[in-house]
Amino acid sequence: MNVNEILQRIDELLHECRLDEAEEYMNACLEKAHGEGRTDIEITLYNELAGFYRDCGRFEQSLECCRRSEELLDIIGEGMTPRRCAALLNSANACRASGKLSEAYEYYDKIWNILAKLPEEEGLLASYYNNLSLLHQEAGRWEDAKGCLEKALEIAERSPDGEIRSAISRSNLAVCLIRLHDCGRAKEILAPAMEIFKGRSPSDFHYSAALAAMGDILFSEEKYAEAAEYYEAALSEIELHMGKNNFFDTVMGNLSAAYEKSGGRPVLKGAELCRRYFEAFGRPMLRRNFPEYLDKIACGLAGEGSECLGFDDELSADHDFGPSFVIWVDDETFEKIGAKLQGAYDLLPKTYMGMKRLITSHGTGRTGVVRISDFLRKFTGADRVPEELEEWLSTDDALLACAVNGEIYMDYSGEFEDIRRRIRVGQPEASRLKKLAQQLALAGQSGQYNYPRALKRGDNAAAFVALSDFMQSAARAAHILCRKFAPYSKWLFKSTEGLPRIGEIAGMIRDISSGIDVQNNIEGICRILADEVGHQLITGSKEDYLPQLAEEVSAFADRVIISEKIISMEWEWFDKVRNEGGRADCQDDWETFSIMRRSQYYCWNEELLRSLLLDFRAAVEDVRNPIREKYGYMMASTAPERFVEVREGLPEISEEKAALREAIISVQVGWMEEFAAQFPKLAGEARVIHTYEDTPLRTSYETYLRGELSTYSDMTLKLYGGFIVSVSNEQKNLARMIMERSVKMYGYDSLEEAESKA
Repeated sequence: MNVNEILQRIDELLHECRLDEAEEYMNACLEKAHGEGRTDIEITLYNELAGFYRDCGRFEQSLECCRRSEELLDIIGEGMTPRRCAALLNSANACRASGKLSEAYEYYDKIWNILAKLPEEEGLLASYYNNLSLLHQEAGRWEDAKGCLEKALEIAERSPDGEIRSAISRSNLAVCLIRLHDCGRAKEILAPAMEIFKGRSPSDFHYSAALAAMGDILFSEEKYAEAAEYYEAALSEIELHMGKNNFFDTVMGNLSAAYEKSGGRPVLKGAELCRRYFEAFGRPMLRRNFPEYLDKIACGLAGEGSECLGFDDELSADHDFGPSFVIWVDDETFEKIGAKLQGAYDLLPKTYMGMKRLITSHGTGRTGVVRISDFLRKFTGADRVPEELEEWLSTDDALLACAVNGEIYMDYSGEFEDIRRRIRVGQPEASRLKKLAQQLALAGQSGQYNYPRALKRGDNAAAFVALSDFMQSAARAAHILCRKFAPYSKWLFKSTEGLPRIGEIAGMIRDISSGIDVQNNIEGICRILADEVGHQLITGSKEDYLPQLAEEVSAFADRVIISEKIISMEWEWFDKVRNEGGRADCQDDWETFSIMRRSQYYCWNEELLRSLLLDFRAAVEDVRNPIREKYGYMMASTAPERFVEVREGLPEISEEKAALREAIISVQVGWMEEFAAQFPKLAGEARVIHTYEDTPLRTSYETYLRGELSTYSDMTLKLYGGFIVSVSNEQKNLARMIMERSVKMYGYDSLEEAESKA
């Protein structure tokens, strides 16, 4: 048997807080040492067990181990040696902890007699003063305790490797100073100790004393809520290293007093519990042990679980719940430090604020170290954010909800949050609309068609299934309309309650589930969904039969797909336009450009859009830039002299085409004048209306429109003219239609709201 290997294994188990395994291992080694006649190892193990049982509050067992250790030392004739001194220190501490103070003092007299003859044993001397101070504290002799700790601190701080001993002495000295009502100096003495202990992996079990002392200082300053935070952290460290011993009970009493003073223990949702746990233990651990990787690490709580959605309640705590967090890293960082990160995470306290981390086999992998690529693959099906339309369409919204929910507590680089942002806002409009059409069709089919027919047939089971399908599809459609990813069915209706504008349907769904006014609630929900579809200008119809409305939504999605292809080509051409004064700011403003173009094209019909797309594809084949041509045509008014130079490079416009163009312009200028009269502030922020208002630095609406229409093919211009006629016949105003879409894309609820805030 090798005593160094045994002690190393004991340290490993205790550092990893595997208390039961440590006790079992020490007793097994003790039995083996006795069988092999290794008295030296027996003495060592009895001393280790004595300290272990003392810290765990098992005082009788601690005293028995001390007695056996001393007996063996007597048998082998061990005199006034460091080993005898260490054994007596154990005995003194066991007596102190069990309340036998006079016997403890007798032991310290014996220890001092030995140490007086061992002047080179400064480590033992510091330990003597530290432990004697604890006895003085138990006896209420606080000045004596203070004197001992000042000597212990002096010894520790002149030792080249005395950092931890210094922190221990400072923590104990702070306790004395608090009891002597010198909290100012206690705080000053304790601060370096807190820095020494904070974030160590594994943590030092003395850290709990430092945390408790800081709690006492803050309590004395009447900062009760802050004191409670330190007491909570101290309890976590005590339970981790020693279990619920008498020190645990003392700190728990102080915590209760702090909460009584501060208004009671807060009832925290899971995300807030985990945030506090991360700040108490996670962030300090990462800063101390992985400082060079902090910009490669993101931490928080997101993914599966009710706490990630903020919907957890008292029932949620029975599984896969409790103080924890996720550490996200990229593949390269995972390969370098993934195992070390996970090891450090596993060594953190398992309890916090009265909650214990409970993980089932089903919840494995939700917390701890996770590759960003694995996180994405789990919830998007690929190791990246979806890009193509088909990828978005094939990904379940409930999974996307997991990818973007929860909170991020630390992300210095911002890369992980950017990934989540791109999922949250990056879904193409066509994907959203196609998913909306699907859910509207399902809701209408099940609620407006299948349910009443099942009732007429007397098939209650089929009616029940239809109602279930309707409620789920209606709730999912509501989420899509609110640009939210609907969570999985368990929390679908809870999530619906919080939706803006149309959250009222959650109550109607719950009434349906209770059998209250079912048919009227179905129709009411369908009406609300249809109204919101209209409010978002997805369709212009008043249809509230959802299967028919779904077809209209799907058709609009098809128009959006074509529009996006057109806009993408325009943006590429726009980027290549070179102005005499250099690159314009608007050429780097995709948001404004895309909103302006979408506002226009989303109003068009499919035939017109397809014709313009063919025009653009022909321009690509001919190596032409229609955007450059558009600006060239405009120069006839804004820069006549320059126009003479560029005119030869522009396609000729026939008289017939020019006449049609001018007829269209006349109608649209009239519409813009009507709009300006009704919404003067909004119109004032747009272009001036008339060509006669042009200057070299200002292009009017009329001139811009003339330039754009001049680039259309004859076929597209004819279709556009027909479109203008149809809008006019419907007594609509295209300028208003485009501006309404524009302000809604900017987040306004209506033109009137935008006008009032312009």
